[in-house]
Amino acid sequence: MRRASVLALLVSGSLSAACRPSPAEATSAPAAPPAPPSTDGGAPRGARAPVVVGIVVDQLSAWIASSRLDELPKDGGFARLLREGTWARSMRYAHAVTDTAPGHAALQTGAVPAETGIFANEVPDEKGERISILRDPDTRLVTPEGVVAREGSSAKRLRTKTVADRLREKDPRALVVSLSLKDRGAILPAGKRPSHVLWYDASSGSFVTSTAFADAYPRWAVSLGSAAANEERRRAPWELLDPSWVRAHAVTPDDAAGEGDFEGLGRVFPHLAKTPGSFRAVPASDVALVDLALAALDAEHDPSRPTLLLVSFSAHDIMSHIFGPDSWEAWDYLRRLDVSLARLVDGVEKKAGPASFLLSADHGDVSMPESEAARKPYCAGTPDAFERPCREGRRLSSDTLRDELRRATSKAVPGGPWVAGVADPYVHLTPAARALPAAKRAAIEEALRARLAKEKDAIQDVLDVALLAVECPKRLAGAAGIPKRAAAREDVLTLVCRSWAPDVGAGDYYVVPRPGSFFDADYTPGFGASHGTPFLYDRTVPLLVRARGAIDEGKRIEEPVDFSAYAAVEAALLGLDREPPRDVLERLRAR
Repeated sequence: MRRASVLALLVSGSLSAACRPSPAEATSAPAAPPAPPSTDGGAPRGARAPVVVGIVVDQLSAWIASSRLDELPKDGGFARLLREGTWARSMRYAHAVTDTAPGHAALQTGAVPAETGIFANEVPDEKGERISILRDPDTRLVTPEGVVAREGSSAKRLRTKTVADRLREKDPRALVVSLSLKDRGAILPAGKRPSHVLWYDASSGSFVTSTAFADAYPRWAVSLGSAAANEERRRAPWELLDPSWVRAHAVTPDDAAGEGDFEGLGRVFPHLAKTPGSFRAVPASDVALVDLALAALDAEHDPSRPTLLLVSFSAHDIMSHIFGPDSWEAWDYLRRLDVSLARLVDGVEKKAGPASFLLSADHGDVSMPESEAARKPYCAGTPDAFERPCREGRRLSSDTLRDELRRATSKAVPGGPWVAGVADPYVHLTPAARALPAAKRAAIEEALRARLAKEKDAIQDVLDVALLAVECPKRLAGAAGIPKRAAAREDVLTLVCRSWAPDVGAGDYYVVPRPGSFFDADYTPGFGASHGTPFLYDRTVPLLVRARGAIDEGKRIEEPVDFSAYAAVEAALLGLDREPPRDVLERLRAR
């Protein structure tokens, strides 16, 4: 990219941030000193070890939480956490790549993607097809029936320690269980040495793990995590829990423009999950996660050893990718999640005694391009606190761009293919393209930029990573520190610099969508909503912390909070750091 383009980006890209990549930032918020090492591998004699539950609601943006949590019933799980804990209404990420894998890694390490090495959800394989960034050919899947020949996933790419890693280092007896529908939602919070980590495999319909973590499936999960158990769960249709409540709150009709039909789910209520894949988009999958979480405690909780239970509710994300965040499905899903959350809180404390809970999200989202009615309330007058766009956005198809960029670059320089693939937010070149002489490499770049320029309504800028290598050290050295960056109006380049590192296998060009536009998640190509941008609506999420005696009850924090608060509070609740959890939240508020 030319320097003039970068300068233009610096002028046009404004927004806030939230993490700790550069030495300059790190010095502004010194870490609390570590707690003294345990002398007996567990809690002191006669004492009860802490029980902490870390919850992620995938794609629960702060703008959704701010407008909807108070509308939920007072006997639900969210109301209980709000009543008995503190709600930081705007916890802000400090990176641009607001996707599931980077977000989960950031939440549980307090570090940005440039440090964690988790720069995207996916990477292209040798055929240009997108695969999980955590796919590890040296591992195999472990199913309820045993080890199978298929490749598994691991935390090999993760370069920083999670809170779970720290806990297991301090006390190898500690129980760490991590559960999600997605491999990235389960593995990245768990780190490299969990007791158990399980995620849902849509191909088999069962929950699985990999040989990176275990050679055998946990016995307590065999019946609950099996394909037969999940098939039974999805037999009941997803119907409206409270039709009048949904009609009173949703501003769009059922079957609104832009909604998709994923594997036969249909576009209107009731929805029936006819396939193992579509099970991921219905609230019944949350029921499965809670079942597994409580079974793990039943089987393995020991009051003398610390317990860290990690649950990532992925269906909220997949549902929104299909129907959008303003749909009837989104409203009803939140009601049903509220019920599952209450069951989780009650069940944990029944089985393990008093426990502490944290709840946040890995990223936010934005309304579908077609959702004009949803945009009207915040486009009518007062500027929106989350900077949601009033203009209609566009969807970018990774596979379509890959194919067209391959044709354009091969026409410019015969041979190839020169483009390996497109995996949000990167365009990846092939090793052969990177090895070309300078003149041919320049011709490829010119062809690539010319093709991407045709997407000017959807793409704000395209950043060559060679430019990032030069500009990012300077940019980060002068960036706001923790926690001030959470309230600073940081430019897009700074946010991208915290998302990219030179030695982790990221792509060659970072694509920045325009506000309101996004890379299509491809559950239902051409339909639904997504995320992944550097804008406030995608970077701002809620943080709820409930810890009796350690956190204020019924308190709401209005100022932005740095995203590193999640890991810091979690570590404090587990006794890994001396700083009291209440003080951690205060220190990480951007005043």
